[in-house]
Amino acid sequence: MADRNMLSDARSYCVDATMLDGATIRIRAIRPDDQERLHEHFRSLSEKSVYYRFMGFKRDLTPQDLKRLTDLDFKNHVGLAATLTENGRERFVGVGRYICGADPHRAEVAFAVRDAFQGHGIATLLLEHLSLIADANGVSEFEADVLGENRQMLEVFAHSGFQSGQSLESGVVHLHSSTRKSSKD
Repeated sequence: MADRNMLSDARSYCVDATMLDGATIRIRAIRPDDQERLHEHFRSLSEKSVYYRFMGFKRDLTPQDLKRLTDLDFKNHVGLAATLTENGRERFVGVGRYICGADPHRAEVAFAVRDAFQGHGIATLLLEHLSLIADANGVSEFEADVLGENRQMLEVFAHSGFQSGQSLESGVVHLHSSTRKSSKD
């Protein structure tokens, strides 16, 4: 798990984690030099995965999007990548981030996992690590809007070990959960 130094400066966050199948991935902070890896990750997602993540169709990430999604302050906007290295080349298999709004104690959280890696526990791992950073930054609650048909993401939150509440409006499930695990764990 993360040490105190990584939590105090999440720009250096980097840990190895184990997926449900026993394989190891690296979870690390997204950096400004990740624009190409993030773009490749986005282009690898199916239309359905893009639709679930952005709640609509998005054809590509603009240069402005890539800058905004990789040049992070790691206080109000934190991004982590789940990576694998193959043939000496690092690639993203999942990304997760949180962004604080007007209330610095609450943040919206979102994930995108490559289709071939969905169901391996990557979003759950990213949620756990984002929660550690959020808690260290004084963020006590995550919120997420998830399409009601996106069962996999709803299950991530339902089985995450976080206390959650939810509401449904226009086919979108609004979830909120504490960044601290419940005492039953």
